[in-house]
Amino acid sequence: MPILLDDIDLSTAAVTHKAADPKFFSSKLTGSGKKTGLLNESLLPINTATNTAYALGNDIEVKQSSTQHDITTSSIPLAPITRRALNAGGSFTLPAPHVDDRFVVDTTTSRHDDWDVLLDMTPQALMLYEDKSGDRPTRDLVIQYRMELYFFKKGLPEPERATLVSPTAGYGNHDAAVLLQWDTSPLENAREFVEEMLARAGLTGSNLDDLDEWLRAYPIYERITRLAEIWDSEAIADEVCRYIADMPASPTQDQLNMLAVQLRYLENYNVPLEAYRSIHRTLEQTFSDQVAATLSKQNLSLLMNHTLGHLEQMKPQLTVPAAPASPPALPAHLSKQQLDALTTHEPLVMTQAGAGTGKSTVILERIKYLEACGVPAGDITVLSFTNAAADNITEKNPNVGSMTIARKIIDIYALNHPTHKVSAIDTIINSIDIFYPNNQLAAQFRTRLLEVDQNKTGAFTALNTFVEIHFDAVIALLNRIQQTSLELQIIICYQRIDDMAEPAHVQSQYLIIDEVQDNSVFEFIYLLKYITKHAQSLFIVGDASQTLYEFRSANPRALNTLEGSGVFATFRLTTNYRSNQEILDFANVVLGGLETNQFANIQLQANSLVAPTADSFQQKVTLDHHEVTRLRDFVNQDLQPLVRNVVVPQYVDECLDRGEQVAFLAYSRREVAVIQEALEKKYPSRHVASLVSERVYSTDIFSKYIKLYWNDVLQVLPGNAAFVVSQGIKDNMDKLTKNAGSPNVEKAILRAISEWWIENSPTINGWVALCNQGALPHETFFDRLRDNLLSFEIQRTQKKLNINKQKNQERKRKNLETKADLVVSTIHGAKGLEFDNVVVLYKEDTTMSQDTKRMFYVAFTRAMNSQYVLSYGTAKNPPIQSSYERIVNALTERDKKNTLRAQGIDPDLLDDDSNDDAAGTGAVDDGAVVGQAD
Repeated sequence: MPILLDDIDLSTAAVTHKAADPKFFSSKLTGSGKKTGLLNESLLPINTATNTAYALGNDIEVKQSSTQHDITTSSIPLAPITRRALNAGGSFTLPAPHVDDRFVVDTTTSRHDDWDVLLDMTPQALMLYEDKSGDRPTRDLVIQYRMELYFFKKGLPEPERATLVSPTAGYGNHDAAVLLQWDTSPLENAREFVEEMLARAGLTGSNLDDLDEWLRAYPIYERITRLAEIWDSEAIADEVCRYIADMPASPTQDQLNMLAVQLRYLENYNVPLEAYRSIHRTLEQTFSDQVAATLSKQNLSLLMNHTLGHLEQMKPQLTVPAAPASPPALPAHLSKQQLDALTTHEPLVMTQAGAGTGKSTVILERIKYLEACGVPAGDITVLSFTNAAADNITEKNPNVGSMTIARKIIDIYALNHPTHKVSAIDTIINSIDIFYPNNQLAAQFRTRLLEVDQNKTGAFTALNTFVEIHFDAVIALLNRIQQTSLELQIIICYQRIDDMAEPAHVQSQYLIIDEVQDNSVFEFIYLLKYITKHAQSLFIVGDASQTLYEFRSANPRALNTLEGSGVFATFRLTTNYRSNQEILDFANVVLGGLETNQFANIQLQANSLVAPTADSFQQKVTLDHHEVTRLRDFVNQDLQPLVRNVVVPQYVDECLDRGEQVAFLAYSRREVAVIQEALEKKYPSRHVASLVSERVYSTDIFSKYIKLYWNDVLQVLPGNAAFVVSQGIKDNMDKLTKNAGSPNVEKAILRAISEWWIENSPTINGWVALCNQGALPHETFFDRLRDNLLSFEIQRTQKKLNINKQKNQERKRKNLETKADLVVSTIHGAKGLEFDNVVVLYKEDTTMSQDTKRMFYVAFTRAMNSQYVLSYGTAKNPPIQSSYERIVNALTERDKKNTLRAQGIDPDLLDDDSNDDAAGTGAVDDGAVVGQAD
């Protein structure tokens, strides 16, 4: 029977109780020791930047990084409430400083000694400057502190909070008040701040000489750690909810706008789901429905909660299948977990399906079950993440609607805005500059689009808000340039979901979504709103722990939000039909450390009656760890020799001799290329199939040329205009592309110019002839030429993307069908696939991020028979090695107990001395059976 190892702590407590530290804000914020690291003990609250240009005068509200002239500038927010929000006015409060944190100002010598005066500081934000322009890279850290001076009326119990007041307004009307000042060098300026504020109150401090000592002992690392703990727990909700509670009963529009800024600010970091639920409840309890709805739109996680609330209200009206007239015949191989999920009659269903647990099977059988309940196939639509998955559904169920979510949105949008061509954001931005050079609103729209294109924090939220506020103007602009983008399409479809016409082929009563975790948060929100509009039934299948597309705004917590909401009936699939238990035990160690598994709590078990042993585990899962001095040197120098001289003879050759396939999985394309080269040299007679997709980049050279140099074209006669365009692009490549020096880039640009002329010369020559005849004004000619160039750029980019997508899908399909002996792929490219045996290149990192852990969880669940983990890192006894050893020790202990039982001896009755080998290993409980084979 499949047994999970109880002594490997896979509990949610092990995940949720992890220690927070400054690396929560940035992996660069290291060092709590005496000398090393940015935040070492010798760091003082003073601006010691070597460059006087390195400063931090304003509020930092977005975590971001930029590089200019070899200097990388990183801005990192720290405090839960923004500086602007605290400066917005009103009766906002701050908690009284802890007794161990405060500096107590002695004012007993003052004539009006009616106040207890305390000083504390909070790191508000920081800037990190990394200069690589010289021979030796340098780093400068500038921290902005919020200096807090508290005045508590003597003779009263010390309050929990103090009212924030302006230094100029005074604090006589408050029994507890706090005055703020922001500074990057408190060690130099705090005393002056305190003395000035005391003087305004008619007080003097007699112990301010001691302030310097207090500041020099200020624990910067510890204080930033405390802020990380707030952000990483439900305490962040306490801060924000208190800010909301402190707002006046009838807040001004400016105050509401500042609250909106504060809510957007939360998107900088992964705020816990329960915190967002608390904040959303507070918004609904504090404000009118309209105001709460508007504020919820300032943060995608809040908008998700808001949309879920409306869906929950609509739940009794959603479509549900009628009970079948007679029990349908269901395949005997289905597990109880699968049967429970696919036969449910709940209107909203979420199935959390671990790797290899039969997601596709459940979806296909769900379709059959709905048809057995009398649902016509045409009333069922399946939305998949990839075109290949959608085609697979169509092949097996021709009458069922099947498409990607992107295709559904594209088709709805195209029906309502048929003149808008799907374009790259770069081309849209250039077109805005061309058609609206002096329009302020267009410039703001351009900025919002640019931030989305650069994937800046909160950019999509800001774009959605901008479109909503300026909807008619945005549509008019898009009508003028006749372009749109995938990002704009879903926003506009969302904004006008109640008014947009829909093509017949996207309509249905039963909606099924596969691999739902890979969709963006806004796609989640749109689909939930779409379900509410049409009162549809929704059946979704996914695994938050397999989210790999955060770079395109997928959020692993989105699926957790649905599960934790209580709106969906939830089912779990944990029986893995792909791998043996040895492989799954190893994968479960990674899974146990994933935050995304906090709600799902999935632990994979093999569909097998064979229990693993220490020997079988070590035979089927090999860990080959290499401690290195420099990480970059491993891939450059060590990887190829290790593949040829160690992995191949010790592992790959045996697999190939058994007639089994071996797949090599790595994170980056470069790593895959290095491995592929080593394999092709080692096996010159074998085909090494690559599943790595070719990259295609959109080109905006034509629109950028028009934006920068169109006046040059207007100076010539129509007959010479095309030549001027072609030559002008060639002469200005360095201004039109960042990679002008690359021969491949220049070759591609010249090819694009040639393709444009070959395709369009008859049309352009026809316009020239009309101009020569006086039948076409020159102004009209140049407008047509400009529009022709833009249209060519848009169509060429889309054509390249479509052709490349088809080529990649076809190559992957052929490689999989032929089942090549050797396969190489990125981990992203192998998602959803399985192989006989797998070699995983694993870079060990003790500070590994959650997205990297999810990626390796996917890698560790691809193998059916065995896997070889080629690991490297700089740490001694790294976590992956200790986890492997703990599994071996636990299995060894269980094997000993099983041997004793076979001899008729109860190992639980033996004293500790007779079982020394088990000491400290956390012996496995044989009662930990979590399932049985189907």
